[in-house]
Amino acid sequence: MDVIELLSELEDIIDKGFEVPFAKKTLINKEQVMSLINDISIQLPDELRVAKSIAEDSKRIISDAQKQADAKIKEVEHKILALIDEHEITKKAVANANEIIAKAQKDGKEIRLASLKFADEILEKVEVDFAAVNDKVKQCRSELRK
Repeated sequence: MDVIELLSELEDIIDKGFEVPFAKKTLINKEQVMSLINDISIQLPDELRVAKSIAEDSKRIISDAQKQADAKIKEVEHKILALIDEHEITKKAVANANEIIAKAQKDGKEIRLASLKFADEILEKVEVDFAAVNDKVKQCRSELRK
């Protein structure tokens, strides 16, 4: 019988005892009660030892779980820091790429405008030279006709 059953039996003995009217007292069988108390005191050390072992195991399990939780938290913190660093590197790379693209577009526009200006200047020179040649041809033709 375990301690809880023995205590339940003790309660039954007390409940079944003879109540003395107006005295708020109960007469019980002393031998029965003493025997149960003795049985309880015999059972108690074993159950206390088991309870103590369970409590120690619980503390150990909780301590191990706390250590594992702390390790996981540190691992997650490191991963978060790495992701933040990676994110910052990515942001810097994107910003750098955008600067390069903007500069390339600006340079391309400047080169295009410069090449158009150069082509216009060449064509203007050709036009002037062509006009001079045309004038010379007209002059030569005019002299030929005379």
